[in-house]
Amino acid sequence: MAGVGIAGMDARELTQALLDSPGSHAIVVTDLTGKVSLWNRGAVRIFGYEPDEIVGHDAAQLFVPDDRRSGIPRLEMRQARKDGCAGDFRWHLRKDGEVFWGDGMMYPVLSRTGEHFGYMKIVRDATEQKLLEDEHARLAYVDPLTGLPNRAELYRRLVDMTASSQRHDELLFLHLIDLDGFKEVNDSFGHPGGDKLLREMAGRMREVLRDTDLLARLGGDEFAVLQPGGHSLEAGAIVAEKLLHALACPVDIDGKPAQVSGSIGISVYPDGGTHAEQLVSNADIALYQAKAAGRNRYHFFEPGLGPPTTGPRMQ
Repeated sequence: MAGVGIAGMDARELTQALLDSPGSHAIVVTDLTGKVSLWNRGAVRIFGYEPDEIVGHDAAQLFVPDDRRSGIPRLEMRQARKDGCAGDFRWHLRKDGEVFWGDGMMYPVLSRTGEHFGYMKIVRDATEQKLLEDEHARLAYVDPLTGLPNRAELYRRLVDMTASSQRHDELLFLHLIDLDGFKEVNDSFGHPGGDKLLREMAGRMREVLRDTDLLARLGGDEFAVLQPGGHSLEAGAIVAEKLLHALACPVDIDGKPAQVSGSIGISVYPDGGTHAEQLVSNADIALYQAKAAGRNRYHFFEPGLGPPTTGPRMQ
């Protein structure tokens, strides 16, 4: 039997049919106060509420508690009325309490004469895409071999930590660490052996640092430590000595001992530099001095030291 067709439907049936057609999107229509007036099948699938459970209730219950406390639902409606639309890219709450990432827009519902009746929100569940993007963003700041923050993350955190040190009138130590003898280990045991040593050294250094310190791998056999909260140079020296001791213990690779040591150059905010690039450059100069003095030692940057003419440099 043929259907009645669009022409045979009353206005409300037609409106509901149009709303139900895009089943992968939640379409929620509210009145001027934010109470739900229409609710499509996509909204049932995404939010979990049947129409009789949600129609007549405030759509604010679809937002996570923090957003409700911050007044986000009302701010969203005001923006939609003012600008003609409002972005809805945030975490939302399903009936069962599970959260999902909503990707959508809200629009004011206007008559042809411009009279404002309410709002229409169109949302899709973009949780999988959001988590994937977050993971890609995280990996952009992580060294894949050791799981430590990488060079990009070091610079990002260095900017934040220098600002914090300035506010609290504290010293911030930047330790640049180079493994002495790593090339020989890599040549003797191959890249798998070298990788094992790098992971072992990363773990050892992490064990002697505080939770507030940041250990990063810059590439190759270069590491860095950001040590905030210092009040004297002795605090930096104590950490440097702990790092040197941790690095000096042999590592077992395929049943054979592999021995390396560390050289450390230290710059101190603010006297050793007031911005990230300057602190790194000056720690690099101090690292060269530590290597030139015989390795397996640390050296503080001293104003007046010129840049090295030879030796390892930060890229």
